[in-house]
Amino acid sequence: MPTREVPVASPVPPCRRSHRAGRPARLLMTSARTPQSLRILWLGTSIMEHRQAHSPRLTDPATLAQVGETVRITEHRSTGYVHRVRLALQLAHPRVSFICDNRGQGGATSRDLATAAQALPPHLRYDLAVYGCGINDVWRAHQGRTAEEVSIQEYAEHYAATLTILTDRARRILCVSETPFGPVGPPAAVAAMNHDLELYNRAAAQCAATAGVPFVDVWTPFVQIARDFAHQPGRERPTLWSDGVHLSDLGVALLAQHVAGHLREERVIEQFLRAPADPSEGMRGRRATTPCTDGR
Repeated sequence: MPTREVPVASPVPPCRRSHRAGRPARLLMTSARTPQSLRILWLGTSIMEHRQAHSPRLTDPATLAQVGETVRITEHRSTGYVHRVRLALQLAHPRVSFICDNRGQGGATSRDLATAAQALPPHLRYDLAVYGCGINDVWRAHQGRTAEEVSIQEYAEHYAATLTILTDRARRILCVSETPFGPVGPPAAVAAMNHDLELYNRAAAQCAATAGVPFVDVWTPFVQIARDFAHQPGRERPTLWSDGVHLSDLGVALLAQHVAGHLREERVIEQFLRAPADPSEGMRGRRATTPCTDGR
């Protein structure tokens, strides 16, 4: 392969060192491969969207705002566990460009997300689609918002329908369970909501199994770690929630750990790279056509 010489002081990508007698050491740089791009769709609720206000004055050390100073918010950004998973993927695969399309919607139910999936622009194709919902389906019922609540039977229908749509849009799909409710109300009310939400998660897992789609269960680790935190002494205990529903930094880290862990352990990105294909092909032979049960 043709090479060219560049001085040691030049910023260069990984390369090999060459030294000839009487000459300064130089580095031989081979022409790099063209980076591959992978597109990831994220479809879910505010747990996935995780919008935060942003201003350079809040993040740039050189112009950091002083305590008590008014700051102009310049934009809202999606951060949370999706952002952390993307960072983990980028570090693990530095030659790959990860394009994340975060279509999480605050307050969305499975009904809303089925509509959103149907409305995806027809030209968009993805390598991976990550999907999860259910928390708002349950919450609306317990809030008495009957026009917005979604029964578990309807939830299973919407979940299966969305997977059917995504199989035609992505080479692979990954489903993620909902996280439980934290201290968002009286303990008895929270226990009742979590009882129902666990049933919805089971229905989602059944829909995913019917469609041949992997399902990442984050419910169990969230419940276990929340119980362990509760045993810590004092009032300032660690928590997985910022407000009882949305996640704290610890909750974000835990969710990202399990989603990124699944992608790493199943070598999903490596499989994409070994068998590059046009995402328009979709998940051939893996159609979610069989109705799933409500999980009870």
